[in-house]
Amino acid sequence: RFRTISATSEQASIQVLGEVSHETATWPVLMFSHVPEGHTEYRVLLTGGIHGNEVSGTEFLSQFAEALARGELVYPGIAFDIIPVVNPWGWVHGRRRNGRGRDLNREFNSFKAPEAVLLRDLCKHTPYDLMVDFHEDGQVEGFYFYRLAHPDAALCRAIIENVRAAGLPIHHGRVSRIFHAEDGVINCALWSLKLARVTRQLSLSNYYRLEGCPQSFLFETPRRLPLPVRIEMNRSALNALLERWPGREEG
Repeated sequence: RFRTISATSEQASIQVLGEVSHETATWPVLMFSHVPEGHTEYRVLLTGGIHGNEVSGTEFLSQFAEALARGELVYPGIAFDIIPVVNPWGWVHGRRRNGRGRDLNREFNSFKAPEAVLLRDLCKHTPYDLMVDFHEDGQVEGFYFYRLAHPDAALCRAIIENVRAAGLPIHHGRVSRIFHAEDGVINCALWSLKLARVTRQLSLSNYYRLEGCPQSFLFETPRRLPLPVRIEMNRSALNALLERWPGREEG
């Protein structure tokens, strides 16, 4: 599907970041790229499928890439890199973890999983101004996201209000023993990200934020809702983020 998308536009391309193997099979980790016409001012990374049983992020990113390639979405000055499936073995088998039983979103300390190594190397060689990682939560009934040491409270509220304006539910309350969403937003201070590194629980989005990406988010949609609803949540949230991104409103 992504090879077909990349063939429809001269601004689009696809590359294999690397391959992961388990037993007798091998899968590629693919990255779709789309560059704007003219000068590139910002670079954005969008990732999905780090947990193979969380499908809405991958489907949303596929539709987003198709719209970019067809010219239906235009973001002047922004280049996008999209990795729709970080965990191809998990995606194929409908499993959260990879073929070695490792939760890839806890691998950005040890890098024992080859998938995490590929994303680490990408981070080292390509600086990003913004990254968003797309997930699902099986325990909640509304959208929420992790605000990873982001200074702009108004922007974060705009993301939630855009989802709400689309008639979609927002989660308020506990999401785990540690995290609590306040009207859809989990505020993570920079010290908490550094603590996650010390406790060897560093996620992909945390890692990128600590390694120099100035703006990093993790979006969560409720798995119990229909897939089209989860896709619309991701679309509404990302639209608000990209439209109000600091430095872009005047343009």
